[in-house]
Amino acid sequence: MVNKQLIKVGFCIAYDWYLLRYSLPLIYEDADMICLSVDKDRISWSGNPFSWDEPGFRQLVRELDPLHKIQVLEEDYHLPELQPMENEVRQRNKIAAAMGEGGWHIQLDTDEFFINFKGFAQYLKQLKPRRQLNVVCPWITLYKQNDEGFFYVKPARFDQVEFMQIATLWPRYEYGRRNGYFNIHCDFAILHLSWARPEQEIWEKLNNWGHRNDFDIAEYFTKWKDLNAENYREYRDFHHVVANTWPALGFIPAKNVAELMVKAKQTELLPVSPRQISRKNSIWLSRLRKLFRIS
Repeated sequence: MVNKQLIKVGFCIAYDWYLLRYSLPLIYEDADMICLSVDKDRISWSGNPFSWDEPGFRQLVRELDPLHKIQVLEEDYHLPELQPMENEVRQRNKIAAAMGEGGWHIQLDTDEFFINFKGFAQYLKQLKPRRQLNVVCPWITLYKQNDEGFFYVKPARFDQVEFMQIATLWPRYEYGRRNGYFNIHCDFAILHLSWARPEQEIWEKLNNWGHRNDFDIAEYFTKWKDLNAENYREYRDFHHVVANTWPALGFIPAKNVAELMVKAKQTELLPVSPRQISRKNSIWLSRLRKLFRIS
């Protein structure tokens, strides 16, 4: 495979492009190529215009790209005949095509912060896969930010840790970043800013979700707003749709994202061990789990 060891990183960009200020420097040094992909008309996968500051975006890219690694890809990603997920998949495959064959293709969103990307890049380069596969990383959901710090979803067991497909030598996306390849798990975690947004963004998110009719969004929004450093330990099994996936919350004291990243490296955030990772990566155990439908 051509340029097998190159590290190529693609970002889907939309209204929260400004978060690149935090997420992109975390990967910049160890990435050989970076693609920022944004809809040419600044319209979402669902066909809705999103807020955008063109001069601000271009200035930020100039500031973050002293070595000229970044390519900005602008195409139509809101085809009306496609569903939102189909438009997302189309955009992700366009990113892969723009970055070319060969190398490790990594896809991220602007609100995903790698705790140790240097270690992850080194880990990828020592892999010698003999079959098509994805490398998946633990995804830590940041649930809320206040003046004291960040609350995050804290799994109690390994089977409650959420993993996301992040890297592959054979980029082909079928549902978001997912496809039918075998998944190799690793312990290089990513902080996902997901719910740790301003109130207005959370309310818009709740009202525009496909899940908005699956639960009482007003009640859930109130519970989210009421969360603070005094009561967060009382939040148990609080996922909005799927039971037993968000058992509790943890708290990281940090004034901003930069301080959060430093604290995250010093904190044991997930119940993940090398033995559990090894068992998860066993193809034979995977086949047995599928045969007997066990986790």
